[in-house]
Amino acid sequence: MQRILVRLSIIALTLQAYSAGHLRLAVAAGTTSAMSLGQLRIEQYGVYNAAKEISQKAHAPIGVDAVLPRKEPTIVFDFPGGTVADLLNMLVSQAPEYEWNEAEDGVIHVYRKNARVSLLDVVMHYPGAENKTREEIWEDLSKRPEILQWLKSNSCLRQEFFIGNEFKWNNDPISVAPGQITVRQLFDDVAVKSKENGWSVLESASPADSCHVSLMLW
Repeated sequence: MQRILVRLSIIALTLQAYSAGHLRLAVAAGTTSAMSLGQLRIEQYGVYNAAKEISQKAHAPIGVDAVLPRKEPTIVFDFPGGTVADLLNMLVSQAPEYEWNEAEDGVIHVYRKNARVSLLDVVMHYPGAENKTREEIWEDLSKRPEILQWLKSNSCLRQEFFIGNEFKWNNDPISVAPGQITVRQLFDDVAVKSKENGWSVLESASPADSCHVSLMLW
């Protein structure tokens, strides 16, 4: 009996160490998700708007990727303080269709499970951007043949609704190297280099509706 108890204790300690190791991987020191935050309140309609507010309050680059449901949840919670990971976990707990992860470049990706926008995986022969603002890079997207081809193939139209303040802050010129990159990689690069900004690619909710997609660099 004593040997059995000892073995069980060893197994329990091993599992505890294994779980702790994975927790450390998820919020490794120096990563965006490991940053500490104080108390704050999030109250927004839709995951996209909540993620945008989190990006602004946490000063963290966040990209949102979703084929939108017909009705988005209203996100309301008081965050008691903790890490960015804790905050994001509270977000997806109120929107269980969504998940998040952190890319190697430190950008947080918030996305809808099994309902991601395939445009982000399109590989572009990107000509590069030399000392262009975030707004100019966004405007140039309409000239990218790969994006135009995706829109045509998916019978989709671009549709963004801006209120005029989107490019007011953190819009200093940046440069992006030319080469073959995905749309997601371009957006991540712009988010990191323009500092404290994020992005979203949102597709209309239902195949029965006319397809619309918005490409936004916050």
